[in-house]
Amino acid sequence: MAKYEVVRPWFGVKVGDVVDIRELHPALKSNVRLMRGEAGGDLTPATPEAKSGRRRKNEEDE
Repeated sequence: MAKYEVVRPWFGVKVGDVVDIRELHPALKSNVRLMRGEAGGDLTPATPEAKSGRRRKNEEDE
């Protein structure tokens, strides 16, 4: 199934939503944009080991 980003919303769908559609109906073609590359798949963090330097609330109590 292909992933599409909503450009023009319709009932029950907001702009920017990502929808999975097996076969795109011609009436919806102008309302969505195909997501390609990494945007179409699962996103991975650029720096997974990076820390913000802040301590979590549960760590402050200890």
